[in-house]
Amino acid sequence: MHPSPHGSPRPAAGAGGVGTRPRPFGGGGGGEGARPVIHDYHLHTHFSCDADASVEAMCRAALARGLKEIAITDHVDFTPEDPCYRYFQAEKYWAATQRCRGKFEGALVVRVGVEIGEPHLYPAEIRSLLAAHEYDFVLGSLHWADGRPLFRSSFFDGLGLDGGIALYFEELARLAEEGEYDVLAHMDIVRRAAYRRYGLRELDLRPHEARVRRVLRVVAERGKGIEVNAAYVRKGIGDPGPSVQVLRWFREEGGRIVTLGSDAHRPEDVGRGLDRALEMVREAGFGRIAMFERRRVRWLNL
Repeated sequence: MHPSPHGSPRPAAGAGGVGTRPRPFGGGGGGEGARPVIHDYHLHTHFSCDADASVEAMCRAALARGLKEIAITDHVDFTPEDPCYRYFQAEKYWAATQRCRGKFEGALVVRVGVEIGEPHLYPAEIRSLLAAHEYDFVLGSLHWADGRPLFRSSFFDGLGLDGGIALYFEELARLAEEGEYDVLAHMDIVRRAAYRRYGLRELDLRPHEARVRRVLRVVAERGKGIEVNAAYVRKGIGDPGPSVQVLRWFREEGGRIVTLGSDAHRPEDVGRGLDRALEMVREAGFGRIAMFERRRVRWLNL
């Protein structure tokens, strides 16, 4: 078993197995006539160090869920301390995703993306990676801040809750300002460490509003987006994140681009929690969500 940078052990299921058959989505919430969830823009396969499923298995799970479009976004990590450090095999990944694009053509749109950890720290490596192939979608994520792992309770050692949150958002602001990405992934991932350390299922970020808004303002000014990440649901931490309050702040700061992602590392988790994520986007006042093709935004009205 491989340690996971996201705090869950690598699943024991075989690479091609779908496991428990996912149930199709009904409506996406929000009342009669609401648009159902039809896409999932954050999925991992065995090309990530903490997942075992094949690209094909994730595609089949998406079809079983009734999804129409997905983005495979496997981990690319250059931080030496990270369990996924240089695990990613770009050429094999590209070949596997292209095969599935062809295999599922007409039934499922397969976008090819990556989730790059700490992209602001490794600009040369990332330029080389993105120049090699025409990716559709780039998630930028923070799994480490000041050498501290955001997927462990030890992140808060010597800092306390407020000190840890402040440190996290200061580093996230640097990523937002300097990193190469289309959308910030799980921008409130510090919740995971807070849950492990303090048992908190939700974080009140109002005391840190200025720091959070700084991140959101930069993202909006750069024409980038944020993700509503539903992994918290299956981890028992609470609602998808960031919260409706943070989504409203993003809109107030001029943000327009919002994507939905389950962050699934197993076929049975594809699409999980996205109905609630879509409801939250609506509650925050957004009238559309974003999808990507060749790193250009495509809109889906809600």
